[in-house]
Amino acid sequence: MFFGFSIAIQDDNELIGQPEIQCNADTIDMQFRTRKQFNGKVYVKGSYNRPECRVDYSTKDQYGRPVGGIKLNHGACNMDRQRMIAPEGMMFSTVLIISFHPLFLTRMDKAYHIRCMYKEAARTVTAAIDVSNLPTESVQSDLPMPTCSYTIRRDQLDGPILKYAKVGDEVVHRWQCDSDDYGLLVHSCYVEDGQGEKQMIIDERGCHTDRLLLGDPTYVEALNLAYRESFVFKYADRIAVRFQCEIRLCLKEDGGCDGITPPMCSFKENNNVDAKQVVKRSTLDKMNIVPIDADFFSQTLYVMEQEENDNSTSKELMEVSKNTICMSSAFVSFIFVISVSTLVLITAVFSAWLYTQCYRKRMAKNSSIVQYA
Repeated sequence: MFFGFSIAIQDDNELIGQPEIQCNADTIDMQFRTRKQFNGKVYVKGSYNRPECRVDYSTKDQYGRPVGGIKLNHGACNMDRQRMIAPEGMMFSTVLIISFHPLFLTRMDKAYHIRCMYKEAARTVTAAIDVSNLPTESVQSDLPMPTCSYTIRRDQLDGPILKYAKVGDEVVHRWQCDSDDYGLLVHSCYVEDGQGEKQMIIDERGCHTDRLLLGDPTYVEALNLAYRESFVFKYADRIAVRFQCEIRLCLKEDGGCDGITPPMCSFKENNNVDAKQVVKRSTLDKMNIVPIDADFFSQTLYVMEQEENDNSTSKELMEVSKNTICMSSAFVSFIFVISVSTLVLITAVFSAWLYTQCYRKRMAKNSSIVQYA
């Protein structure tokens, strides 16, 4: 049996090597090979029900070997589009799943996080003015670009990074860049459900759109860290949320961050509706460095709904359990008494019958002796 089971496992289809990824100008292609003919599906994680994000096929290449693949346009099927700082450019990424079974995910299936980085070409602009024959010297100073991150922490600023939570749990959104030379501005933030639905929660100026979801970020004095306390929420009938924000970098030297960060958001009530004004501390004409924008994603947060009246429900269950146990004990005792009584009654009846039979036989024997005499 073990030998047959091993053969059955070996007969299962599997991938040969790693998939081949091609980052084209407008598309991303993935090709792969399998040991046997592939009759499964390839689809984008979270977009299985969209026909344009799923491929069902059974084809072979010119050499007769099984081959399959998928081609996606940039930005299609909830593909992430992320502007990068270092290296400077655009990152497109998605998760593709190769499924061998037509209906279910099995141990043979694979998931691949595909990333295509498109670097921006360096552009040099020069201007020449002939004034004299004085020799020129080249002076260049480059500051390293900072590494930035967006995380959601439990309870406090330095708390653990969350992966699972319940609706209403207290969390802290944290945006940070590891540089003392650059300041940051958090703006254009969205919350998304992973299936194409998203909602803006911080506008392009860096101010909140719905205080119930997320308020204005708080900036530290060094301007390289921002944070905001919040409570966990989620989309209806969805189990996961993820946040996306743009971070604008500015060089703090010579007031390069003045008028950029922190934003001064003021609110006033007008017919019970919050009106928003952003007051800039200075004009952008004073900047010598053009700000740099980049996209950052938080970790995916899996959210469970908060159950109501957990304690009362537990107490009720305990009471029901106790009542059930008491009823079961009483019932068992009743059955036991009935069984013993029945057994005693049967024993008594049998004993009486046996005594009667013995008495009759003795009387009959005595009568026979008297007649013979």
